[in-house]
Amino acid sequence: MRLRHFVAAALTTVLVAPTALLTTTAPAHAATATQIVGGTDGKPWIYRSSTTASQPGAIVYGETLSLSIEVSAGGSQVYDGTLTVQRRLPGRHWKTVKTSSSAYLYDSVRAVGNATYRVLYSGTSEYEPSSAGAISHVQRKLAIKNVGTRRVVLSGTVSPKYHGKVTIFRKHGKKWSRYKTLRTNAQSHFSTPLPAPRRGRYYWKIELPGTKSFATTQSGTFYTYSA
Repeated sequence: MRLRHFVAAALTTVLVAPTALLTTTAPAHAATATQIVGGTDGKPWIYRSSTTASQPGAIVYGETLSLSIEVSAGGSQVYDGTLTVQRRLPGRHWKTVKTSSSAYLYDSVRAVGNATYRVLYSGTSEYEPSSAGAISHVQRKLAIKNVGTRRVVLSGTVSPKYHGKVTIFRKHGKKWSRYKTLRTNAQSHFSTPLPAPRRGRYYWKIELPGTKSFATTQSGTFYTYSA
């Protein structure tokens, strides 16, 4: 028996701008208003680094988010002032993850879970402070393989540590139906045999439910067949 898997190449949008995260007070004199902008053409100030998805859906745990941040005033780039990038995980306080001693920053951060990000520009005597925010949805990392010999035995590992439900779906025509629900063990591992047809292929996919900390985890489509 054999198992093969493939992942859709299309990426879904993982970052959306929420409402303003910070209210700033303008200096007493007439300082110039500023705006946080993306420093890479066609990209927001924080975005998914990879152009190839290892799993369909949201960015995967451990992958990187690129930071390409500039400050604009009247259409011109501002260089003076400082930047602070902060992250807030569900139920946690804001944590500073990157800083810059100038008004621009090109760096990256690792995706560790669903989070809200904000960038704070300090302002100067000439320029007003400003801020911008974004939300990143992150799914768990799912690794699967066949460990069987004469039959398919699906083996999977989830990271970070996860002890919960794993649902396996099988495709019938154009529709998917639930085939089996498992639970991971203390090592975030699961295993189950899967049937393979004498002719043709059976198509499968795996899902882990979303939580406050992580988005729905998806394996992409894979199939079993008889050698």
